[in-house]
Amino acid sequence: FSRGERPYGAFTLYVQWKLCGQRLIGLPMTLESAVRCLDLPCSISMAADLSEAAKKFLAKRYEKFLSTKFQDELMRIPLAGIVAILSRNLPGVASEKSVYDFVLRWADLQYPNLEQRREILSSSLLPMVPLARSMTNVILIDQPSCIINFSLKREHCSGSFPSGSMRSPPFYRAGHGFFLSAHRRMGPSNFFFLIIQKLEDKGLVGGTLDYEIEVKTTPSLEFTTLWRRTTTTGCRQGFGCRVPWPEVIPDDSPFFIDDKLHIRVHVKITPQP
Repeated sequence: FSRGERPYGAFTLYVQWKLCGQRLIGLPMTLESAVRCLDLPCSISMAADLSEAAKKFLAKRYEKFLSTKFQDELMRIPLAGIVAILSRNLPGVASEKSVYDFVLRWADLQYPNLEQRREILSSSLLPMVPLARSMTNVILIDQPSCIINFSLKREHCSGSFPSGSMRSPPFYRAGHGFFLSAHRRMGPSNFFFLIIQKLEDKGLVGGTLDYEIEVKTTPSLEFTTLWRRTTTTGCRQGFGCRVPWPEVIPDDSPFFIDDKLHIRVHVKITPQP
């Protein structure tokens, strides 16, 4: 306050905050002001209104958020802004794979800590991406191997194929990210593919990779190895197996238990000596 000016009463301060908030909402927003509005304490009057205005601004500004010209800006936007952009712009997105890759890239830059990144992805971001909704996972670490369990619902397989594909949330081994993808390739062969692929996150590493894909089958309800391979970690291509589609999807398929396809993946990295 200026000299000689008496402190405002609580009501007067409330009115001033409200008028200030209304004026701020009426002013043109910038990226910087929108980000600040998202971080306002909830105790501040008009914080909710300012936050909503900021979310609308970000959603409108980044309506085409997959455009290359916005990528540097988007990587600096906090979680609340990214959620607002995804929640309001996903219905018109043509490439779900591109959205999935964008989410992983943003999380990798914002959350260098692996556990934090995994929590943010699983709880806030990946459930919003249609591509990732169809595949659930529980990650169990069994040193020195990484054992990952996935399940695919029959309805998702029937609805996603033949034109679509599914990708799992990312899993990590020795600081490097991987994901499991499932898709069907039409044609005379008509196969169902399960592929382990490496994220383009930490570059190449030295050593060897041991991959294994298993599925639980009836009537034994035990996991059976579908495919196993050892390769160098310098290879960027994905590896996996294929099963004839007519053997996968029928009602009496041995691969579906309680209408779920249970998949177990082993990934082991052996560093170079």
